[in-house]
Formats: sequence, C-alpha cells, structure tokens
Amino acid sequence: MTAAKARLWTGISCVGTLVVGAGLVIYSGATNASPTSSQQTPTEELITLIAVFAGIAALLAPFDVVGGFIIPRHLENQPLSFAQWSGSWFRAVVVQIAFYSLTFFAYLQVGRAIGAAWMIGMFAVFQVTLLAGQELFWRLMTPNRPQGHCGRSGTFFQHRDRRFVGGITGLPGFENVALPGSWRGGLSPQSIRILAERRLAALQSGGRRRGILVAMFWNIACFTTAIVAAGGTIVLVSDLVTIYLWFLILSFVGLLVLPVFNRNSVFALDRFCLRTTDPSMLRTAINELDNLTEQDTSRSAAEESVFQPIPCPERRTQFAATSGQDYVPAWNVARTTLYLSWAFGGPLSRAVHCNIGRPELWAMLPSD
Repeated sequence: MTAAKARLWTGISCVGTLVVGAGLVIYSGATNASPTSSQQTPTEELITLIAVFAGIAALLAPFDVVGGFIIPRHLENQPLSFAQWSGSWFRAVVVQIAFYSLTFFAYLQVGRAIGAAWMIGMFAVFQVTLLAGQELFWRLMTPNRPQGHCGRSGTFFQHRDRRFVGGITGLPGFENVALPGSWRGGLSPQSIRILAERRLAALQSGGRRRGILVAMFWNIACFTTAIVAAGGTIVLVSDLVTIYLWFLILSFVGLLVLPVFNRNSVFALDRFCLRTTDPSMLRTAINELDNLTEQDTSRSAAEESVFQPIPCPERRTQFAATSGQDYVPAWNVARTTLYLSWAFGGPLSRAVHCNIGRPELWAMLPSD
C-alpha cells in the first residue's frame, strides 16, 4: 500500500469512528446521564471541559500514531523517532485542549446567562480571532520559526513534515504568504517563484476572501443548526457536549459537500495564473510539488469527488487547457472551514486524512 492510500484509509477510519460514535451517543441520550449533567462550580466545569477534550484526544491518539508516526516512518521518507513525534504531538494537543476548554467555558457562561443565541455571535468572533491568529497558533503548536523572505511573495518557515505546504494567513488586508523552507531544496527556483505567485494570485483575484466568507457562513449555519437540534438551552456542560456532537455530524456533511467548490476554485485559479505564466512552467511546478509531498498520483476522479479537495496534476492540466471563465470563486474553502471549526472544538479538523497525526498541518492544513 502506498503512503497516500494508507493516509486516506486512516482518515476515513478516524472520521467514521467519530461520526458513528457521535450519532450513537446522541441516539442513546448518554450525555444526559453523564457526570456533566449535574450542577457544578465554575472550577469543576472548567476541569470537566479539560477532561472532555483530553478524552477526545485519547480517542484520536491511536489514529494519530498511525497517521503521524507509522506511515511517515515506514512508507514515507520521514524517519522521525517516536520521541520526536510524540513530543511535537503532545505540545500541539496541549495547545488545542487549552484553547477548546477556555472557549467552551466562555460559551457555557454566556449561554447560561443570556441565552444560546448569543453563542452564535461568540462563534463568529472566535472564527475571526482564529483567522487573525493562525500563524501564532501554528507557532505555539510547533517549534518552527521563520527562515527568511521570498521577495515580495512571502515568508519561508522552518518545518519537519515534508507534507507541510504553508498557506495564506491573516485577516484580509493583513495577509502573509507562508512558504515551506523545504521548497528551497526540493523544488526548482522557477517552481518556487510560480507557486509563490500563485498564492498571491489567490489574494489578488479575491478568491481567498470569498473562501473565508463561505467557510465562516458554513460553520455558522452548522453551529446554529446544532444548537437548535440540541434543544437550544444551555445550563450544564452536558448541553454543550450535545451541541458539540451535533456540530461534529453537521461538519461531516461539509466534508462531503465543500470539496466540490474547492476543486472548482483550483481549476479557476490555475486559469487565472495562466494570464501571466507559461502553461508548461505551471504544470512543472504543480507536478514537482505533488511529488515532493507524496500525493497519490493514481487517484481516480471518483475518489477525488469524495475525498480530495485538491485535484491531481493530470486533471488540473486538462482543465487549465480548456476555455472557461478565470473568475476565482471561494478558494480553499473546504480546509479553511475545518480550521475555523476550532471555534467550537474543531471536531473533525485533525481527523481528516490530509493531516491526521501531523501537528504541523493542524493549524495550516494543506492547500493547493
């Protein structure tokens, strides 16, 4: 089995476990019979929330070991020791547990004091906070630091995971293009320039801004629906846990729906870039990056339609050669949605195959 196939099946297994488990807990009403369903002091509530997210991390741990240590060590060219991997994993998990526990504690106090509807406003504010602080969160979760600038195109960052591809961070108007330091040794200078300029094109075309808006509104719609499905009353920790489980299930719907929009934006951005880039040079850059990050080159169109927000180089080349509008719709919306779902516990944000067990990719999920 190839590394790409192994990652895919690990992610499918993890997501499936979470979704089925959430459905069973909701159906059984187990949250109403749990210790979180009785009145607690604020200190006890915070401790309970920490325990809830520590428990979820423990549930994900076996999948993380497979996706982050076993597959890279045996199927990829990343011979990390278990001590190296577990140290980085533990650091990232602690940051996430702290963030999730504190935000849930705030939700509980506001929802109980003035009503669940106000939690929707808080959720929107937390999404904006996550967007503004994406690079900060990534640096808190990893020991990596900036390595230098790539002209006007962005900043190179130190990293260890070869599947890290960086991204665009920051609020609209205050963006920074984060580029992997490994590109300087693994890609040709021409490909680095083209890929960096392609990120700038995502900004100039407005695609990134539209992707953020779609991702935020999708999450808000799912969160609002989850509150309604859970009964709309916030009194106890168990009420928040029930909303979390509904949010997890609704986020799963996004995994099935949003990649379609993502792929269309990739094709459109490729055509947008061809205004100023030679087709053969863009094709070479895309292929070099795909090889460097060990993608599955044999994936079918059917597989992509369900599991892959980023099309394979062959299909990107085919679509780029066709005539069509180069207007770039919502760009990178599928994985932006996953990151911004941290605003309510990020139930599936690190269970998907692209980043499971790989802490360097949790706050900056792979993008095209």
